[in-house]
Amino acid sequence: MNTQMEINNGADVESGHASKTLKILALLAGVYTLYFAQTLLVPVCVAGFIALFSSPIVRFLLIFKIPRPLGAVLVISALLVGVVYSLGLLADPASRWLQVVPQITERLSSEVAEPLKSLRGSVGAASSEGESIEQAVNSTFQGVFSVLAETTMLFAVQVGAIIVITYFFLVFGDELMRNTVRAQSSFARKKMTVVMFQAIQNDVSRYVLVISLINVGLGVATAAAMAALGVEDAMLWGALATILNFAPYVGPMLLVVILTGVGFIEFYEIFYVLSVPGAFLVLNFIECQFVTPTLLGHRFNMNPLLVVLWMFAWGWLWGAVGMLIAIPLLVCFRILATHLDLVGSWVKVLNGGFAPSHEASE
Repeated sequence: MNTQMEINNGADVESGHASKTLKILALLAGVYTLYFAQTLLVPVCVAGFIALFSSPIVRFLLIFKIPRPLGAVLVISALLVGVVYSLGLLADPASRWLQVVPQITERLSSEVAEPLKSLRGSVGAASSEGESIEQAVNSTFQGVFSVLAETTMLFAVQVGAIIVITYFFLVFGDELMRNTVRAQSSFARKKMTVVMFQAIQNDVSRYVLVISLINVGLGVATAAAMAALGVEDAMLWGALATILNFAPYVGPMLLVVILTGVGFIEFYEIFYVLSVPGAFLVLNFIECQFVTPTLLGHRFNMNPLLVVLWMFAWGWLWGAVGMLIAIPLLVCFRILATHLDLVGSWVKVLNGGFAPSHEASE
């Protein structure tokens, strides 16, 4: 009897190990697929998020007897006009600043060269380290602006696919969701599917809309601050603040590096040089600590460490586009994990540190 129980226990342990191994292999296969299928999946995900917050407009146009295909064309056309107009306004100042990058690196090299010379005079062994520091200064800003240029090219290459997929999402997305609900075997599963779809659409739409308004506000405030400090092309830096703030923590840090280089070109006194990134840091602090928590509430509050790790993971998988859509993807994952019980109680790990006490005790 005992021997049989031991055999059964051993079999259960082995099956448990096999199950864990299969889950790990499935996870690795999923990551592999996401990485190598990014050319297909990136336009689909971006188009899906655009359709999520644009579909209510298409439904609203139905009230005025405007059919879905025409409504989708009108919405996409309005978005394209806004994007093209904005790019037209920012193209000239952006190209001018790209030409100024060598001046930024030369100025920074000269600022670093003097203390390095005195350091070499007193400590001969430090010469190789000094040269590496100069090379790092020369390459930092060129690397930053080249990343931005590559990102722009990526958007330009994939924009056609995004437009087409967005159109079909707007026209046939609701029908696809209805068919998915009809395909469920029981009323309970149909109800759960409807609730899940509505939660994803409402939460992601609300998140994207509120975050977009917050980021536009931050961009306007940044442009006003740069204009007040006398920085050229203040509108360009405001637009960059709007775009980069879609990648929390990482985007603002990148903009601080860029604005530091801008400060070195615009001013000569260190106080005024640092006032350029400092003004943005103050505005970003106000946005992070007061504006965003107030407007989004605790519903979208997530652990900052996990948010940063999640963004770096998607940045590694899909580049700059992955970092920009990482947070909406995390919101979707949180909703799916809650409704489908994908990870059990582990979904609470995503909660931020400022959740209400009654939520933390659940």
